[in-house]
Amino acid sequence: MSPIGPAMPNPSNPYLLIARVGRNSLHSEWLTSASGRRFDVLLSAYDARVADPGLDNMWFEHRPGSKVAGYAALFDAHADHIKQYDHVAVFDDDLSIDGDALNRLFAIIHEHDFKIAQPALTTASHFTYACLLRDPAFRLRHVNYVEMMCPVFSQSTFQAIRPLYAMGYESGIDLVWCNLVAAAPTDFAVIDDVPVWHTRPVGAAKAANGFTGGKCYEDDIYAVLDRFRLPWLSCVPYSGVRRDGVLEQRRWKFLLSALRLVFVIGSGAGPRQRARSVAVYWKHLLQRRARNINVILQAERGLGD
Repeated sequence: MSPIGPAMPNPSNPYLLIARVGRNSLHSEWLTSASGRRFDVLLSAYDARVADPGLDNMWFEHRPGSKVAGYAALFDAHADHIKQYDHVAVFDDDLSIDGDALNRLFAIIHEHDFKIAQPALTTASHFTYACLLRDPAFRLRHVNYVEMMCPVFSQSTFQAIRPLYAMGYESGIDLVWCNLVAAAPTDFAVIDDVPVWHTRPVGAAKAANGFTGGKCYEDDIYAVLDRFRLPWLSCVPYSGVRRDGVLEQRRWKFLLSALRLVFVIGSGAGPRQRARSVAVYWKHLLQRRARNINVILQAERGLGD
């Protein structure tokens, strides 16, 4: 691994974006900003052929290995530097979004003091949870789950959940982290005002992350849930800030707005899977409440195993 340098200078901005990147990474889009980038960037290349962009307020390294284990090693190597930021984002490298949109994303998350938040996904995105697709009726929605694809953590939350990356699982830790820090229904959000396009199919890099020879994502997911004695909770909103700035909490309003997702089904690859995910979301809006389980004592025991 090539080091970032003898010393990382003090942050130039209050926010840090970290990503594990490969040859087809879209990180060059993130670095462009007409108004000036208000976040620093730490890129960790898992492919030795990726070159250092050599830009200001950006640090670069080569670190081979899988996604989550690579992050764990990176977090340890640069722990003192990462601690200096107000918010830390951890993005997959197949997300299409520019620097100006990222500036807005960080500003919204800082303004609302979310513990964990993420940009909504464009309707053209490859997705797992239809709840996380952009809802144009809202500026943001308070949710009970933020996925591993593009979380943005407050500094204190990042320090609390960081040990999850070092537990040896390449999937499933995002089903735990909201439960570790949940205190109020407004702790977590999906930001509809700033959508991101997830450009590659979910699971496209599963072989590189160790899911071969019959091992699948669900193996790690159920192992994580069993370790923390947690159920696999539905991904549904608690409430949301509408376009007019009013706080919306009526479940039927969310369901009515979600009906427009019928048009999403045929707008991308894998219409059968897209239809299933949308139908599951409608079902959960009808039948299930958003909830998190505060399992701090169990979590501390699990992290200390």
